[in-house]
Amino acid sequence: MKTIDAYGISCPEPLIMLKNALTHEKEILLLLDSKCAIENCTAYARKKGYTVKITTDDNDKDKYKIHITVTK
Repeated sequence: MKTIDAYGISCPEPLIMLKNALTHEKEILLLLDSKCAIENCTAYARKKGYTVKITTDDNDKDKYKIHITVTK
């Protein structure tokens, strides 16, 4: 599983990072703290048919872990 640390990075960069990673990976852990990036990245992954699970960071509730896996 590939981890993409996009904490502190605003859109569209996290979405571009996700799109690039999905061309090579079947499972990704995307670390985000931007509401816009969370919405855009999860919508994109779901639209493309991936399973998306969102959890908050145990130490910081403003940081999110987005687990994306292939379901095709």
